[in-house]
Amino acid sequence: MTRYNKFSEHLKKVFGEKVWKISVDAGFKCPPQAKCIYCYNPSFVHETARRIKPLKEQILEGMGIIKKRRKVNKFIVYFQAYTNTYAETEYLRKVYYEALSISPDIVGISIGTRSDCIDDGILEILKDLNKKTYLWVEIGLQTVNEKTMRITKRGHDVKNFEEAVRKLKENNIRVMAHVIIGLPGDEYEDWMNTAYFLNKLKIDGVKIHPLHVVKYTELEKWYNEGKYEPLEFEEYIKAVCDFIERLDKNIIIARLTGEAPDDLLVAPEWCRNKLRVLNEIEKELEKRGSYQGKYANY
Repeated sequence: MTRYNKFSEHLKKVFGEKVWKISVDAGFKCPPQAKCIYCYNPSFVHETARRIKPLKEQILEGMGIIKKRRKVNKFIVYFQAYTNTYAETEYLRKVYYEALSISPDIVGISIGTRSDCIDDGILEILKDLNKKTYLWVEIGLQTVNEKTMRITKRGHDVKNFEEAVRKLKENNIRVMAHVIIGLPGDEYEDWMNTAYFLNKLKIDGVKIHPLHVVKYTELEKWYNEGKYEPLEFEEYIKAVCDFIERLDKNIIIARLTGEAPDDLLVAPEWCRNKLRVLNEIEKELEKRGSYQGKYANY
């Protein structure tokens, strides 16, 4: 039994075979209002993109590695590092279309950004891009708790996120929300309310991450000073399964845990073993006899 709506299975249905995402760093930055206490970009960008190289080189290198390891022949270029719509529209057009032109094996683009960095000019570019390729726009929400957003210094509010999603979906652009479980200021109810909020927006996809502490962040200072304690492994497994049960069955789940390089991860230790986390989530759902959307209408 399939317990949740997996992104990998969705891609197989769309393209008839496995598709792999290649993370790239196209030289973007984040806007000045983005001061997220947990963020250090090199901690979540793939190693092939952490060494700043020309975009074409990053993509070809990533494709070559994956073709050898995974026997995959189709790829989505994932503009992951920083805020990938925070630039002049001319530059955005250049890098997006350059990525598409590199190889016929590139079948789509995924753009990681913020809801406060999608204006009308950028929306026009995204609309045009959506007509030419398989497109996802990934936006960080993290939580629906406004107090937590202020604590973590997100730099925008829930209304701003909701408005950006509305504009994108009005133009049939797929939207992937990012959610973090375990943020300082959040409680169990906030995690579940976030799932219900995504249902209300009819979001297309979601990535769920635990909050991990990485080096060179304000959160690391909080952790070292005893001001923040990460979730225990069992707490996270329970929370994610509860979240899945409350998430509409039609929403695609692209991620259920987060990773950071060993040299940058401070805590929790259990984040180092992605496979263990995924296996335990599957086991817990099976133990419950449960599945995505079981309590979506509560």
